[in-house]
Amino acid sequence: MRIDAVYDFLCPWCHVGKRHLDLALAAEAGCADALPIQVHWRQFMLYPHFDRAGHVFLDFFREKYGEGLRVPMWDRIRSVAEPVGINFVFEKITRGPPSIDGHRLVRWAEAQHPGVAGAMIEEIAGSFFEHAKVIDMDFLAALAGRHGFDAAAARAHLESDADLEAPFRETEAWRASGVSSMPHYILTSGGGRSEIINQTSIAAFAQAFDRARTARAA
Repeated sequence: MRIDAVYDFLCPWCHVGKRHLDLALAAEAGCADALPIQVHWRQFMLYPHFDRAGHVFLDFFREKYGEGLRVPMWDRIRSVAEPVGINFVFEKITRGPPSIDGHRLVRWAEAQHPGVAGAMIEEIAGSFFEHAKVIDMDFLAALAGRHGFDAAAARAHLESDADLEAPFRETEAWRASGVSSMPHYILTSGGGRSEIINQTSIAAFAQAFDRARTARAA
């Protein structure tokens, strides 16, 4: 099975969805007839207009949703996140980053060492949403170093114009195909059979794996 996981670092539901997927994959790996599954992380920018210098996080939420909706929305996300070990600290977040440079770093790293994207995505989103870290050039370069890359080379890449348009192109391609919200998972199994999961849960992924297993055995 191939899973195309369309994500954005600025989407808290994407962080929860990734945790659901990770836990479902771990359970699947323990099955006697486990499916071979490859996950491909696909980039999407929910807010491509954000300035690269970042924005005031609370101001953004107030302007977009209004103060009356902000707290109920955060409570709803937390009710789904906390059972899988994610503790959002929305109130402590000061600067919200644009997601373009995080996407560029992951694209750069994945081109050199395929398979590293998942761990880097987890650390960026977790640092931002669970520890209120400022996701700037210093953070991203240091993150590259923690994942085995040359931090200076990573910074030089991010400070250049290399791949600057790639996240925009991929976002537009997904929008053209009908994707407008996150998370968005496309699961493709044998014979080209595919299904889409938007409302994630561990059970939703596990049931999709079971359906693919049944189809494979038929």
